[in-house]
Amino acid sequence: MPRTPANKPTPEPQEPVDVPTEDTVVYVPAPSYLDRVRANRMGPLSAALIIGAVVGLLFSMLVPHPSNVWALMLLGALISAAVGFSVRYLSSSRDWKAWMPAFAGTVLGAHLMAITGTLNGVSLDGLGGMLSLAGPGFDDSLLGALATPAVSTGTVLAGLVAVIISGWGPREES
Repeated sequence: MPRTPANKPTPEPQEPVDVPTEDTVVYVPAPSYLDRVRANRMGPLSAALIIGAVVGLLFSMLVPHPSNVWALMLLGALISAAVGFSVRYLSSSRDWKAWMPAFAGTVLGAHLMAITGTLNGVSLDGLGGMLSLAGPGFDDSLLGALATPAVSTGTVLAGLVAVIISGWGPREES
């Protein structure tokens, strides 16, 4: 028997498919705080300066009374590591854009640590001891550190160590 249009099977009705409309809201999570710092041009530099200053002022309390080179070198190396690794973690590149914030933050931190710690430990032994005068306090030492230029060999070497830490790693091929 030949097939006629009357004998064709009828297709079954299909359920309507949900088509997203314009009022559908898609949730996109906000970037994390660290991603915002990485995306900001001045983010690694700001973080390096803040970390260098805070760690430097905290370490200035650890400078011994007769300040010696060994203590200053050890504390300067710790500041270099703190700033260098934080810039390495926050920076998206390993070139001069990471080196300059690491250098600036470490020089600031090592300078604040060395000058504030040294001046805070100064005591007046001679005439000042007889008159019951004390040496400069922490606030005067901090003002002295902020008033002097940070061009000592120790701060520059600490900054170079932080540059090496922040830029260490395999080169990205262009």
